[in-house]
Amino acid sequence: YQLFYSIREMNGAFGKEKLESLMENHSRRLANWLSGSNAFAWKMYSDGQKFVEPVPCFEYSAEMQMEILRIDPLWIKEPVLDIGCGSCGTLVNQLRSIGIEAYGFDRCAENRSPFQKADWLDFEFEPQKWGTIISNQGFSNHFIHHHLRSDGDFISYSRKYVGILHSLTKGGSFHYAPGLPFIEQFLDPLNFDVVTYE
Repeated sequence: YQLFYSIREMNGAFGKEKLESLMENHSRRLANWLSGSNAFAWKMYSDGQKFVEPVPCFEYSAEMQMEILRIDPLWIKEPVLDIGCGSCGTLVNQLRSIGIEAYGFDRCAENRSPFQKADWLDFEFEPQKWGTIISNQGFSNHFIHHHLRSDGDFISYSRKYVGILHSLTKGGSFHYAPGLPFIEQFLDPLNFDVVTYE
């Protein structure tokens, strides 16, 4: 609102100095708003840099994801769910191309079979439904982010993590990267095996 008000007050007099002043004031207001609404972001960008670093979001190749997550298509238990599959569903498509029943959801996905547009905190994980659940650089990265924030929503992520585990069929597995040692340590060793890789 303040930006538009300032532009209107300029009455069409857009000289270089006035525009630079306008943008500096706007940038300062945005930085103050961001620090007030998300103190963690201020910690990430506290050096006064002019531009915020872009967040890398990328759909890695299916082969790379299977290597990172130690997924062997010959031993994978179906059905498979890819949490945060991306808009293209690269891994889901690869698994389906070799005859594996695989599905995925992502906030950027289109609602078309075998994909669903959904957020992992809103997605309903039905008990004992999935043989394998996969999340490469998605759910656990966000969980870590909220775990480290003083104002993070780590309780919702903890509940969702438990919900994900309970949606696995007997003998099922949840393959994810990076690891979550701060919650994995609390899993009941009689019901869950935690296997980690460097």
